[in-house]
Amino acid sequence: MKKFLKKIIFHTIISLIIIEVAVRVFSLTNDVPHRKKDKFNLQVFIENQKGISNGHNWKTNEYGFLGHSDLNGGNQLLVIGDSFIENIMNPFNCRQSQLFRNKGFKVFEIGRSGITFIEGLEFYKSYKPIVKPRKTFFFINNSDFIESIKEINSYNDRCQIELKTKKIFKGEIRYKNLKKILYNYKTLYYLYIKFLKSTNKLRQNFNNNIQSTDKQINKNMVEKLIKFSAQNYNLDEIVFVFRKSNFFKKEFKENNLEFLELEIHGDKFIFTNDSHWNCIGHQYANEKIIKYLN
Repeated sequence: MKKFLKKIIFHTIISLIIIEVAVRVFSLTNDVPHRKKDKFNLQVFIENQKGISNGHNWKTNEYGFLGHSDLNGGNQLLVIGDSFIENIMNPFNCRQSQLFRNKGFKVFEIGRSGITFIEGLEFYKSYKPIVKPRKTFFFINNSDFIESIKEINSYNDRCQIELKTKKIFKGEIRYKNLKKILYNYKTLYYLYIKFLKSTNKLRQNFNNNIQSTDKQINKNMVEKLIKFSAQNYNLDEIVFVFRKSNFFKKEFKENNLEFLELEIHGDKFIFTNDSHWNCIGHQYANEKIIKYLN
């Protein structure tokens, strides 16, 4: 019996080693930058990390972001957004900051997956005095408003606002030590990613079945959030860039908030198994923004 158990343990260890080597050699998982809290208590990446994602090299800069970090340029832009601006899945020359730079702008780019609407505004308020932009483009999606409001769904890992008290919760980094193990042991991370994808599909199906009464309640809360934002942040020089349509046009216009609807539809602009923009999508989005600027 002991010999049998020893053989099982031995072959299990050998199998795990082989799987680990295969996962690393064939890049079955992507490197993900580790996070930390900056001096404003906002989640950024640890500086000067390097890795590979989807076959492309990435590196975090001295501020903990993946794009350019220009400051105080004569034609300075600030670009803020979620995973579309984090853009770890594309080569560096497909970044919005690089595309703007090609047009002669200086760019400071803040991109991180999971950024909510209120968190983007907190980044804007904190980094605007450092960057001194002439114009800010905040890439946004309608769901970012819902995820910002604690009364709708409370998330301890995201920046949210409690509308009743006007208190902002910055969000904590979840499972920091566990993720370090997952990132270093690729086989576990591969299984973890597969699990996340399956739960995300379930969550998406659940969100698609929200009752109409809930949607109305959510819309009323979003109206309050937009009004609060207009009153408590200096948003005169921000353009809110919607990837498709802005569901809250009326509220934006009532609060004198500038917005642009890219209305990007079509498979040629996104990855085959991913809704994020590919290089064609980023180029198309940038051209529409430049046209809007002109």
